[in-house]
Amino acid sequence: MTAAARQVYCFADRVFFETPDRWQRGDAPLRVATRSAPPGWVRTPKGFWTHLRPAGAVLPDQGWKVHVSARWQDVDAACDAVWDYCVREGVAFKHLASAETYLAVNSKYAPRPASGKLLTLYPVDEARLHRVLLDLERELADVRGPDVLSDLRWGASPLHVRYGAFVEAHCLDSSGEFVPALRGPDGELVPDRRRPFFEVPGWVAKPEFLANSPQFSKKSFPYRVSKALHFSNGGGVYLAERLSDGRGVVLKEARALTGLDRGRTDAATRLEREHRALVLLDGVPGVPACHGVVSAGGSDFLVVDHVEGVNLWVWMAKNHPMILFDEPDEATCRDYAERALELMDRVEAVLADVHARGLGFGDLHFGNVLVRPDGGISLVDFEMAHDLSDPDYTPDMGTMGFIAGKGARGARIDEYALAALRCALLFPLEKMRVFDPAKLEQQLAVIAERLGVAPERLDGVRATLSDPVLRPETPPELGSLPLEVDLDAAEPDWAEAIRSMRRAVLACATPERADRLFPGDSAQFRTGGATNLAHGASGVLWALAQTGHRSPEHEQWLLDAVRRGGDHPPGFCTGAHGVAHVLDHLGHHDAATPLLERATARTGELTAIGLATGLAGAGLNLLHFARSRDDRALRRAALLAADRLADALERTESTPDKAPTGGELKAGLMHGWSATALLFLRLHEDTGDPAHLDLARRALHRDLDKCVRTASGALQVEERGVRTLAYLDVGSAGIALVADELLAACHDERVERALPALLTACGSEFVLQPQLFTGRAGLITALERNRRRDPSLGGDHLVQRHLRRLAWHAVPYQGHLAFPGDFGLRLSTDLATGVAGVLVAVAATTTGACAPLPFLSPRPLPEAGASGGARSRAAATATA
Repeated sequence: MTAAARQVYCFADRVFFETPDRWQRGDAPLRVATRSAPPGWVRTPKGFWTHLRPAGAVLPDQGWKVHVSARWQDVDAACDAVWDYCVREGVAFKHLASAETYLAVNSKYAPRPASGKLLTLYPVDEARLHRVLLDLERELADVRGPDVLSDLRWGASPLHVRYGAFVEAHCLDSSGEFVPALRGPDGELVPDRRRPFFEVPGWVAKPEFLANSPQFSKKSFPYRVSKALHFSNGGGVYLAERLSDGRGVVLKEARALTGLDRGRTDAATRLEREHRALVLLDGVPGVPACHGVVSAGGSDFLVVDHVEGVNLWVWMAKNHPMILFDEPDEATCRDYAERALELMDRVEAVLADVHARGLGFGDLHFGNVLVRPDGGISLVDFEMAHDLSDPDYTPDMGTMGFIAGKGARGARIDEYALAALRCALLFPLEKMRVFDPAKLEQQLAVIAERLGVAPERLDGVRATLSDPVLRPETPPELGSLPLEVDLDAAEPDWAEAIRSMRRAVLACATPERADRLFPGDSAQFRTGGATNLAHGASGVLWALAQTGHRSPEHEQWLLDAVRRGGDHPPGFCTGAHGVAHVLDHLGHHDAATPLLERATARTGELTAIGLATGLAGAGLNLLHFARSRDDRALRRAALLAADRLADALERTESTPDKAPTGGELKAGLMHGWSATALLFLRLHEDTGDPAHLDLARRALHRDLDKCVRTASGALQVEERGVRTLAYLDVGSAGIALVADELLAACHDERVERALPALLTACGSEFVLQPQLFTGRAGLITALERNRRRDPSLGGDHLVQRHLRRLAWHAVPYQGHLAFPGDFGLRLSTDLATGVAGVLVAVAATTTGACAPLPFLSPRPLPEAGASGGARSRAAATATA
């Protein structure tokens, strides 16, 4: 899930990811939400939606459904009209639960296929569908609404039609995740795909009255689109060519009545604002020339010059020595700092010219600054431009870390963002200051020490970012107490850090809620996510138990959640296999058994290969239970999973870049062949069959095939045309973890040659995230476990530095040691992205008393003196 996709989970809570239906900002309730259920009708709240149906009504499993959209001004009128019609005609329907939910699902970065839907109606057959469309077309003649991209629009009305599920069902997709499902003509469940365009399942005939539905006619479009650069719910951004003269341009689309900001301004209105701003700024160096606005297909398109270059984030990632190298020299660091500050001086100059025309830019951040090949810069995306003389203007949208506090007005909005960007280009952890304002002094100290920037050169940055009028307000849960453990100390007390992380996890538990126990990544709100290993209660309870803490109350929550039923995908990190593993580990064997049986029954449906959602994770768990329970049937199931992986390995050897399910291979532990190698290693231990050892080698070699050399000599996994990755999830660390296991079992020349370069990839001082799966804790784990097996590999100083650098990410939650999750948007306590993962990695590294993940071999702590006294003290006291 991208950072943009997580935005919809950031509205309701400033500290943790939360579902939009819990957002309470004081809006008046939807009028329909205050109406009493009609006599003889059943009303059922469910997440974003409130469902209503006649008592005793039985809906078909699937069919043609009608979605009603409405702009904000028409929401109450549309809901009232549809309510009255459906009650009169006996048609089951649902409506969005609140005004806040409406705003969230229509916001700029809401999921595009779901956006626009205010009400859904469930006609029981095609005849009723046609009647509903004709009737409501008249009833809603005065209602305007945005397009629902997944649907076919009924003429010019706010009605949209799509064939889909009426009754909730799920099936596995090729990645091993649950997705909404339809029943095919053979009775089997197949994915009910909800994509941003209208499509009909191959076995379904579109009714003739839909085939003849009048559509908007499109005039000849004067541009040829060559590439999509970006999508949001507000519209796309496209690289294009003007047909009249071949001029390269960028088209910025604005869909009408959607892509809302917090002030309910839609994308089309913001595009008008941007057009006016660019006209006013015509001729300003560093501002793209504007060629007007064209309309087509219900959208407006702003036409601007195409500016060659890369955005400031990409420029930084390609140049920052603390990202590129594990041990950059002083001269390289100073050179980068000078180039970065020179770039920021150019940004400041362009911004001054914009201000001189009476406009504020309003949305300055990495992505809105382009660095041209000649070293010049251009500002792009003026949709938040504003009149500097307006004393009441405050932005209703922006990028975390660059948004000033509510007291900022006029040019000071840009002044704050400019200071934040100047600091972030040198040390890009700008979001940390939102959680803890004290991070500013820490970051400025790092910039001075590591990049050689004289402190006085950033005095203006310090003054602006610490200004109480400009600084964003810190949530009270984070700003009330200082951090109880000092990770910046010369010798941090790791035993106390471990205890403090446990206290943080327990302090934010919500056992009174049924939908989640510990706040984690937004993925925990998917089917099965509240209980799973990666993002749910299982992973957190496993980490707590690994570090010496049991919580009967919270284990009971997990037991109750499992007994309530509900669907789980079978995968290990995201589904039933992992939950069963943890329950069994905690001693709840009877509760684990039925879950294991259900997971085993569905393992045959898996086609993905990795530990997270695929056959390797399922196979490892089946083998674990086969051993612990001496169960032949489970052993056969594990061998069957292994046979399927061996076949897939053989079948795809001619296309090493491809995953068996299609698409680009994501090499590493969670989604690549490394977990398959680990399964074959464990089978070799179990059976002694040398063929399993050979398969382990071949599988690991496949992930090595996906690696490329970087400028530092490191081996990293290539995401073609985008970036290289060093993480445990996808990247070098995950491969290195299994390389460690393989080399403990046998000699392999290729793996031995590759391992030092894989570990070099794990040594970069700057890491964006602290977490286990895609962050610093995973790099620590790979370095430390390899160093313990083979001290000649070195790397202890890198492990110690990584441990100390956790201070850069540390946040005080009620004074306890906590960490942000994916993309630094909110705090997380889960195993994959949050405190639990950092906890278990730190405990495994400093005490040697636990494993950082299931299925790995024991790696005891070296003898006292081999790694320094800090680890010995931690080992002695961490579980106290």
